[in-house]
Amino acid sequence: MAADSYTALVNEIEQRSETKSADVTRVSRLAQRDGAIALAALALFAATDAWYSATGLGAAALLSVLVGIAMSYGLGLVAHEWGHFAGARLGGGIAPTTKFTQLFPIFLLDMQRSPDRAFKAMGVGGNVAHWTLAALFFLWVPLDAPGRAALACGAFAFAFGASFTEFPVIRRSYAGASPVESFQGLTGAKLRRNRWIGYAAGALLFALIV
Repeated sequence: MAADSYTALVNEIEQRSETKSADVTRVSRLAQRDGAIALAALALFAATDAWYSATGLGAAALLSVLVGIAMSYGLGLVAHEWGHFAGARLGGGIAPTTKFTQLFPIFLLDMQRSPDRAFKAMGVGGNVAHWTLAALFFLWVPLDAPGRAALACGAFAFAFGASFTEFPVIRRSYAGASPVESFQGLTGAKLRRNRWIGYAAGALLFALIV
């Protein structure tokens, strides 16, 4: 995310002394919430894919494509956030969780009190997670139906757009920049542009597959 929005979130959590280091929500509870969301999304896609497989209707194909894209893109975001969280914690960072009712972000890294390695691990973790999800869809889901192709391409679209945004930040951090300096030049306009680049990459891949 852009540096200014991230800083605002950090400032908000630091204003509440009781949440400076302690989790607002238990990690297990957040995992149950996001796991339930993922299962519900997969079930919805399975229903639309089954409808198309049973009938071959154009409407069923269209619905399975739309659901597949939305679901896999959303799961990419979930995987991305949990990858960031795992990286931040494993890197020794102070990364308290946020409210249960707040879907994203699921945590806030205290960039002032956390070691630099935590910020680096956070960046790498998010990207490893979303590319792993995309790879799993391509490896495990037969791409023999429009919806299934859309499922894989939606995850790819998220991964491509997110990495297009975050790779420069990660590169600057490993070059010795501070966390704040690593975000330099990242604006809301660039974030929106990079999302559209991800959409375009996913659409192109979908066109090549189907």
